[in-house]
Amino acid sequence: MFDISGVCDPDQLAALTPAELVDAVRACARAENAACARKLAVMAELFIRRTSLSAEDRELWWIDPDAAVTAELGAAQHITAGLASAQAHRGVALRDRLPKVFALFLAGQISDMLVRAIVWRTYLITDPAVMAAVDAELAAEISGWGAKSVAKTEIEIDALVARHDRDAVRTKKESVIEPAVEFGSPTDPPGFTTIWARLFAGDAAIAEQLMDQMAFSVCEDDPRNLEARRAAAITARLTGATTTTTLACRCGNETCPGTDHPAPTRDTTVYILTDPTPETSADQPDGDQADGDQADGDQDKAPDHRDEPAPRAKPAYIFGAGLTPTRLLAQMCDGARFRPVVHPGMSGPEPRYTPSRALAEFIRCRDLTCRFPGCDAPATLADIDHTVPYPLGPTHASNLKCLCRFHHLLKTFWTGASGWRDRQYPDGTVVWTAPTGHTYTTQPGSRLLFPALCAPTGILWTGDPPEPPLSDQRGSMMPKRRNTRAHNRARSIKAERRRNRHLRQPPPPRSDTPRESATRWREPDYGDDPPPF
Repeated sequence: MFDISGVCDPDQLAALTPAELVDAVRACARAENAACARKLAVMAELFIRRTSLSAEDRELWWIDPDAAVTAELGAAQHITAGLASAQAHRGVALRDRLPKVFALFLAGQISDMLVRAIVWRTYLITDPAVMAAVDAELAAEISGWGAKSVAKTEIEIDALVARHDRDAVRTKKESVIEPAVEFGSPTDPPGFTTIWARLFAGDAAIAEQLMDQMAFSVCEDDPRNLEARRAAAITARLTGATTTTTLACRCGNETCPGTDHPAPTRDTTVYILTDPTPETSADQPDGDQADGDQADGDQDKAPDHRDEPAPRAKPAYIFGAGLTPTRLLAQMCDGARFRPVVHPGMSGPEPRYTPSRALAEFIRCRDLTCRFPGCDAPATLADIDHTVPYPLGPTHASNLKCLCRFHHLLKTFWTGASGWRDRQYPDGTVVWTAPTGHTYTTQPGSRLLFPALCAPTGILWTGDPPEPPLSDQRGSMMPKRRNTRAHNRARSIKAERRRNRHLRQPPPPRSDTPRESATRWREPDYGDDPPPF
């Protein structure tokens, strides 16, 4: 058990000396480490139980037992299934492969960052005896490492692994450099996305020439600087908005020849939120305004409801990107298509499985993201799911929600009394019941941004919703994997160990025999004669 006697309450901190504050920080760090270790131990226990009891045929399901249990763990922590999967596998590795290191972690003596490095850099060890020796030596030496940088810590771990198993040392993959494109960076400001690309030199030169040609096709009075014009040029070409080599000038001069250049058309849809009953919506917050123009001093006093946002100067929302500042909205709307999104009110269900375009757009704008706990996949890339399966459940706004394909399959195939269940309410609220009986409530993503979209859409049934019968053959419809995760993991480890072994081998000796070409031509042997031979 770890000692938290040095952890003080916040109201006691003012009476502490600087030295006592540092002692409190160290005590808190130990408590944090120990708590993290216990969380990983709990996750590992549930992971092992779930994956050990599943039917063998489910190992090839696309949503296999591994994915199902990590979705369960992610929902419990309100994090993504991918992050929960990494934590669960780290807990399993500590329990089964690194028990002595795990004991130090449970005592709060080492940090989660150090544990991550150890688990990752010992991943390629396959011999249990070697793994036990590395675990024991790591546990004995860690306390003497002191404060080290990440790079120095990795060097220490690699050196220790190399003494026991040289093939298991993690090395940087020396792959052939190829063209690549990446979108997004953690440092991107709101409303912007960084695009990084590595191209062949010739292609990059042509692209640069084209961007400059388009950027300089406007007159000198264009208000944009060169960087902005080049950004406009590459945006127009990448989005397919234009195939010309010119930009439309924005100088505003009627005599400018650049104003005749065709302006690029954006493949963008802007949804305008409207209310079909304006006489009853006057008292509701104006949640459909994306670019309010009133100053802060002109705002009315907000009602005392914490869940209701102020109805002034709201930014726009971009699916998959989040909030966008109002000042960028006009530029993004230039050339875009505008479509109204109308709240369906108390209208009845639609007579088909697939919702109409208007209803589908309302569902996506109401939800904004996948509705599974902890998932933030954009609604534009998600499926529209019938909470109560059709035809038992109607195609109606109170029975439709957005689920990404992963969680849609999870709900469909890992369902029933021992699986996931969900219940949807007329305001879009969804209450999920996990296999353990725990419940998680998710609200529509528009609840704070555009609350008018969350007005009730009608009650479909009184009491509990109907439960559809479950077919014993439903598992045959689950998309399948080619190989199990365990097979892919073992194959990956084997390939990396083989590559490490190959890199250690010395290159073949250079032959002194004159080389011979495919056409039987032999390089002349000039011997040691000096030029010109």
